[in-house]
Amino acid sequence: MTADLFESLFKDTKIVAYARFNKARRLSKRTWWSLFSISTLSIVLILLTIFEQTNSVRTVHPFFIPGISIKNWIFTVVTSLITLVLSISLAAARLDVEVEKLNDSAIRINKISREIEAHKSRSSYNDYLRLVKDYNDVILDNRVNHDTVDFIIAKCSLNKNKDCHYYFNKYVFQHMQLIHYYLITAISLSAAISILSNVIDK
Repeated sequence: MTADLFESLFKDTKIVAYARFNKARRLSKRTWWSLFSISTLSIVLILLTIFEQTNSVRTVHPFFIPGISIKNWIFTVVTSLITLVLSISLAAARLDVEVEKLNDSAIRINKISREIEAHKSRSSYNDYLRLVKDYNDVILDNRVNHDTVDFIIAKCSLNKNKDCHYYFNKYVFQHMQLIHYYLITAISLSAAISILSNVIDK
């Protein structure tokens, strides 16, 4: 009976630790893409400002389609607003703090998991209660939690049951949350290429 309790607690701690590590990775990736998007937008604004004065560049083609052009002042206003929104949202979210808390929580839970694994075959019910208390203390100390997507990925990975839910959440849903960053980056790069092309053509 005690062995079953230890095994159940061991699985719970492994899944929760994995899920929290996964969310920390997701947030780190989100932070990176947010900063990269801001950087690409800033580079485009710098290029536009320079070549508008030196090479009389008056329009931008931000979608790799020569037939679609946007006047510089409109593109500058929109780009500046997007940069402002991204900067404010990134600062307000404080994702770096959340990542640190998630990693700290996952490391502490992993430590409990290793202790369970090392002693589960020869531990008493009192040891089980102590480990449950330690586990609950970690959860209560750190209110930052993982999301459903992280739990599904963790559970399927550790149980080696990689069904369609696993693949959808790992390779589709996680990236869907970054689509707007991908779009901003693509538009910025295409705009930069169109500006440089105008300069070269002239």
